[in-house]
This record gives sequence, structure tokens and C-alpha cells, in this order.
Amino acid sequence: MKGQIVIVSGTTGAGKTTTCGAFARRAEKAYLMLGMDLLVGSMFPGKYTLFGEKKADGYGGDTFGPMAMKAIEAMHEMIAAASRAGQNMVIDHSLFLDPPLLQDCIWRMADVPVLFVNLKPSREVLERRVSERKIELPPPMLEAVGGPEGVKRLAEKLVAITPWFYEHVYQNDIYDLELDSSRLSPDEVCGKIEARLAQGPGTAFEKLRQRYARPSMIPRF
Repeated sequence: MKGQIVIVSGTTGAGKTTTCGAFARRAEKAYLMLGMDLLVGSMFPGKYTLFGEKKADGYGGDTFGPMAMKAIEAMHEMIAAASRAGQNMVIDHSLFLDPPLLQDCIWRMADVPVLFVNLKPSREVLERRVSERKIELPPPMLEAVGGPEGVKRLAEKLVAITPWFYEHVYQNDIYDLELDSSRLSPDEVCGKIEARLAQGPGTAFEKLRQRYARPSMIPRF
């Protein structure tokens, strides 16, 4: 039996990582966690991140170079493969339409069960969260951004790109569940995800595949 995938999408500061951690702790079945934060924060070489020498090829916060796009495509394949092996996955993500991360994701996961959840706090709450956020980085990332002074620059960058994120992350209008995470606690969000899973399989990805054609480079299963 294929494992259940729960994708929690939203902008930086929406509560995706907190929700995924709480969901995995609460779940009776074992869920592995993966997503954008782990991919960029721990798996990318530092030089391909925001202040690295090759950020133009990697991830610049509001830019996605060829290295970043290929890595995200590979992550989608890993998640789908884990489901085919019977492993449940809960994923923090920011599924943009431009760049086409959502279009890639829906087709690479065409044969596995996905519940698609959107966390959308109010813009006012989001901007406050981002401005007050304490940033902790693993040693490779800390070195890549230039130490404590670089962390300060990173915090300033995140505040600056918050409007761009808010505009671009929420362009899609099809989800299995959309929640205002400025009004709900992480446990309340998890409760609603669990209740939706109990109702049956997600249908959002199937609807999205009817809207967006399969990219030619994505294999069929």
C-alpha cells in the first residue's frame, strides 16, 4: 500500500515547519518529514544559498536558479518514491506557480495519494512573525551566510521579500484544505488536517492535473 503524503504549503512564516513537526508527533502512523526548509537549510551546499557565491544558480530567496530547480524536482521524486515504498510523508513546501514548482509536483506525484493543505495567515500577522523570527542555522549555513552578521542580513532579506512571497505563493486556488494559521494554533491546524484525512483521499492534485498539462520531462508511472 502506498504511503500517504501530506503537503503543507504556504509562505515563509506561515507555520509550515511547526505544523509538520506537530503533525508527525501526533500521528499514530509513522510520518517522515521533508521539505523546502530541510532541502535549502541542510542539504544545499552553502555557496548555493542566499549569500553564497553561486546563489544565482541556487536559491536566492526570491529567485530559483537551475541548481535549485533541479534539486526541487529531485525532492519531488524522492517524496513520491517514499510513498511508493509505503512510507507516509509530511512535507513543508512553497508551491509556486511561477517558477512552476506546483506544476512539477502534481505530475511527479500523479500515482500517489496526496492531501494538499494551504496555510495562509493574514498579511499583518505574517509580517510581524517574520520580523520577530529568531533565525537558527546549521553550521554549514551559518558559515555560508557570513556568521552572526550574515544572520542579521538574512533576517533583513526575509523581511524585504515577504510581500513577494505572499503574492506568489498564494496564486493557486485549489487545495484540499485551506486554513488561516493566524487564527489557529498548530494543534488546531493538525486536528483539521486529521479530520480531512479521515474523510478520504485528497482530490486537489487530480483537479490541478486537469488544469496544467504534464511537462514533457516528467516520466509516466
